[in-house]
Amino acid sequence: MQKLNNRYLEAAFSYLSSEPEFNLFFIGDLEAFGMEHENVSCYTDDEWMPDMEFPYFILNYRGNILVYSRDEAYDAEKVAEYLNEMDPENISGKDDIVKKLVPYLKNRVCKPTYLARLNQVGEEEKERYGGIMKQVRRLTEEDIPAAYDLYMTIDEFAYTYQRKAKEKCYDDIRQNVSVCGRTYGIFEGDLLASIVQTSAENKTSAMIVGVATRPEMRGKGYAKAAILKMCQDCLEEMDFLCLFFDNPAAGRIYHSVGFEDMGLYTMIRKA
Repeated sequence: MQKLNNRYLEAAFSYLSSEPEFNLFFIGDLEAFGMEHENVSCYTDDEWMPDMEFPYFILNYRGNILVYSRDEAYDAEKVAEYLNEMDPENISGKDDIVKKLVPYLKNRVCKPTYLARLNQVGEEEKERYGGIMKQVRRLTEEDIPAAYDLYMTIDEFAYTYQRKAKEKCYDDIRQNVSVCGRTYGIFEGDLLASIVQTSAENKTSAMIVGVATRPEMRGKGYAKAAILKMCQDCLEEMDFLCLFFDNPAAGRIYHSVGFEDMGLYTMIRKA
């Protein structure tokens, strides 16, 4: 593999822009950090030359790998061999591309999810949840411990956080609070009841991540209100938002907000 530098930023944006929804994380990370930052490194085939189209594009953001190719017949075995040596925590990307890696990867499990896009929030939903939306506020770095405590009550987040030191978890949350995104939440007294974040914010879009509500506080409309408030604010500044969901119940909530399905996006993580 050859490591890329900032001379190839424009070529990268051009290559990734044909599918901006599936490449939102790529675009956000490159816009925020470029290719020569401690958080980001980018790679392509060692035979690639600047006058050629990328055969595939790999981005490493803080140990999390993104893989994309315009060509479904790209050399997945070669890419997987490189990733096996790197042994990252997560590998993700458009399903048609990432699933080509699976036969060549070691000790990995594959989790496909649905990717959806929002261009405009439905007025009916804003009116319906307007009262609860008034309780939503944007969180600051002072709220990071409260966010961590909430996420530790949710199995899917606790699985990841328990594998890291608390300080690393705090830093991961901080990225979406004040570095690469924003975080909104609703409190009941001193307890953070529900939370939603964006990641990979850029000039035109952002990814909604980290939607969670404490198990004992569900059914009150908190998550829906937080999502609506965040989407409303974000779409005043950018063109569209995306998110992932993997079950019908979540899909119904997001579709009611106005999200439309775009296709499958897959994460591959350690078994």
